Amino acid sequence: MSNRPITASKVRSADTTNRADLPMNSLETTQIDLPQTTITKVRRIPFAKIGFTLSLLVSVGVGAFLGRIIPINALDWGGLLTGRKPEEVLMEGLGRKLERPYQILVMGVDRVLDAPLGSPESFNGRSDSMLLIRLDPIDRSVHMLSIPRDTQVPIPDYGVTKINAANVYGGAELAQEVVSEKLNGVEIDRYVRLDTHGLSALVDALGGIEVNVPKRMKYVDNTQKLNIDLYAGVQTLNGEQAEGFSRFRHDEDGDIGRIQRQQIVLKAVKAKIANPAVVLHLPDLINVMQKHVDSNLSFDEMMAIATFSMTLKPEQIQSTSLKGRPSEPNEFRFSYWIVSPEDVDQAIANKFTTKQNPQ
Repeated sequence: MSNRPITASKVRSADTTNRADLPMNSLETTQIDLPQTTITKVRRIPFAKIGFTLSLLVSVGVGAFLGRIIPINALDWGGLLTGRKPEEVLMEGLGRKLERPYQILVMGVDRVLDAPLGSPESFNGRSDSMLLIRLDPIDRSVHMLSIPRDTQVPIPDYGVTKINAANVYGGAELAQEVVSEKLNGVEIDRYVRLDTHGLSALVDALGGIEVNVPKRMKYVDNTQKLNIDLYAGVQTLNGEQAEGFSRFRHDEDGDIGRIQRQQIVLKAVKAKIANPAVVLHLPDLINVMQKHVDSNLSFDEMMAIATFSMTLKPEQIQSTSLKGRPSEPNEFRFSYWIVSPEDVDQAIANKFTTKQNPQ
């Protein structure tokens, strides 16, 4: 509040008494006491009114921001009146509707350190995680299949090796080809590559995620620059902690346990993004996308997929892992995850479209 003296015009506007009716000595008293009385009244404005004013200003600011990115005629006002959830209407207003099913290969990759940050070459590291996702707006379902990174596959010109090497040898295109061949010719419409720091940056941009850590996790890996130190229990993880939780594999469950934790993190991220307040984090999220994500999805496709994903219920999302077995100690030169044709059939049938069996 300003400490400048109240001007004469303010004194006159505050004084409703007719000065002609006052004696001269009374006028002097009024000139001295009235400013003090007025200042006292200003200082006693209830905090509730201040809070209301601030809330109003924030609301106006958010409204103006939303008005710039969502045309008013893009919102389903009729749906709001008939009981649709506000977050669903808001998310649909932010982007296009998903018009057809999409099958997307999502890879978390080790960033190539000697390549410029955000360049296509910086995403050509080994895929630390692989996830095949089908989004179907027709029956409003999502199927997610986690592919263990040690899965044994043949790669053209490189022989039999681990599936996580495909991205190193030929980038996203070769990775899609190898995954498709391994999974009975599954169709892959698009790809998304997220570098190892992308998950951490995404979680931080969202303000953290809530996760139930099942047990004590402590491990230091200097080569991967991981310092994992988590205690059991429900807690809000920051980006570094979420990355450590999802990449931890030093227990009896190995890579399969890590896949399960990655799915937990994905669901927690989905739950956080589903909050309409995520609109306020859009600038940070866009910055993360530019630096840490490589994809051949168009902006409209990304918005349509985000809109569709955010309005799904938990029971509409099914997560599975590609079944198989670990190789025997002396079976191969390296350790592999061995997948049988029956394992592939079980993972794909009635869930994903293949070139031989379009749905």
